[in-house]
Parts: sequence; structure tokens; C-alpha cells
Amino acid sequence: MNILQEIFRSPDLFVPFKAGQAIFKEGEHGEVMCVLTEGEAEVRVHDKVIGTFSPIEVFGEMAVIDPHPRSVTVMAKNDCKLARINQKRFLFLIQQKPQFAIYIMKVLVERIRWMDSLAKSAAQAQPAPAPSAPAEAPAAQPEQKP
Repeated sequence: MNILQEIFRSPDLFVPFKAGQAIFKEGEHGEVMCVLTEGEAEVRVHDKVIGTFSPIEVFGEMAVIDPHPRSVTVMAKNDCKLARINQKRFLFLIQQKPQFAIYIMKVLVERIRWMDSLAKSAAQAQPAPAPSAPAEAPAAQPEQKP
């Protein structure tokens, strides 16, 4: 049993979402992170699917760490259930269960590496821009005396 299964085993915590329902949207202010306990959820950027979450995965974790708007939209791919964790509960969990903090850090590292690989793939797929010609230096103006 991993740390998420240990912490989020009580069905009292679960919030249901119907297939096609937005769990949160890109650009929204976020206050909770989520643990998907049943079903699947799609990750979208500008309405393009870039990934899928499966049971016992976390997402939205940046919202409890940093107050910036959501960077992606997450939609229920099919009927699903998830546990929502606000910042207060998040801080409690990382104090009471240090393994949870380590788990979240590992998730963040995995996502940074994934985004890095996407950026490298995109850079390789596009031809490098041609170097621009050096700008001409402006003509020197004679110094004017007052």
C-alpha cells in the first residue's frame, strides 16, 4: 500500500465527478489539490489533451504551494472520485506524514522532467531560427553644445 492509499482510504472524503465534468480549469484560482481514487481524468492545455491521470495519482498540487492560476484543465474522462486537499490539510499531512511530503516532491520532480522532455522534443522538431543579421550601429551624431 502506498502512502496515498494509506491516507485516502476513507470514502467519506471522496467527491464524485461525472464523465466530461471539469474538475478545474486552466487560469482559475486554485485552492485544492486532488487525489484521484477512482476513474480517469484528462489533462488539457488550451483544450489539447496532453495526459491522463489514473487512480491514486495526485494533481493540482501547485495550488497548495503557490497561489498562481491553474496551468492546466483537468476533466473527468469517465465517472470518477477524488479526495480534495486544501492548504491547511496539506500542511497538516506533510507535518504528520513526512512520507507524504517526499511523495509530493517526487511527483513534482517527475513532472518537471516530463515537461523538460516535452520542451526538448518540441525544440528538436522545429528548425532552429536563422541567425539574424547584426544590427547596424546608428550613425554618430555630432555633439550639440547648449
